[in-house]
Amino acid sequence: MKLGIVFIGTNKYADFFKLYYPACEKNLMPEVEKKYFVFTDRPEADFFQKDRVTTLKIEHVGWPYITLLRFKFISQIVDKLDEMDYCLFIDADLIPQSLIKLEDVFSNDKSLVGVMHPGFIGQIGPFETNINSTAGVLNEKLDLSIYCQGCLWGGKTKPFIKMVKELTDRVDRDLENNIIAAWHDESHMNRYFAERRENVNVLHSGYAQPEVGYDHIKLQHETKMIHLHKDMKDYPRFEGAG
Repeated sequence: MKLGIVFIGTNKYADFFKLYYPACEKNLMPEVEKKYFVFTDRPEADFFQKDRVTTLKIEHVGWPYITLLRFKFISQIVDKLDEMDYCLFIDADLIPQSLIKLEDVFSNDKSLVGVMHPGFIGQIGPFETNINSTAGVLNEKLDLSIYCQGCLWGGKTKPFIKMVKELTDRVDRDLENNIIAAWHDESHMNRYFAERRENVNVLHSGYAQPEVGYDHIKLQHETKMIHLHKDMKDYPRFEGAG
């Protein structure tokens, strides 16, 4: 089995690979062959020089485009991803903490995978409400019972590539109409998942455990991955930030 892991890290986010790579090597599906596809503005950095790491240079762009254009970046390598059996996008600052097996993440009868947003368990999440956006969910019969966090998603390779291509097109259409969904790529991902809820394996929030706060999640679920806490001044990530 081959697993393709997508890492996007420009500017200071590139440095997280120093933690990300060894943690993935140790804890994430050690039984499968892993290849890393790294999008960065610093491909020459020493810590990216690994045998199974392919670097792809992108320019650092400001928020929200660095996250909104995530699907477009990934669409550039679908030919390489097609050689994999499974693919995962994992945020640069989401670090595996304990053993995660292939069968823990990927379901035989479901083609995609997401992770339950720890802030919206048992409640309706902040789906896009602008009906003019391709991510909008109003006035449609969609299952909005689950809201996933954009930090971790993937699937079997063919459905993963199909998702990437479709959401690249949807984001492009929005941008042509001067529309940016409220939660950017996460809004588009959640619309896509809501359209095919029965085909999405939703991981528990222990796979997206914030490093600070949300202690109730730790009581309910084993911490499988930690979302590192970052100073907003150094790592701006909301609308209007650089």
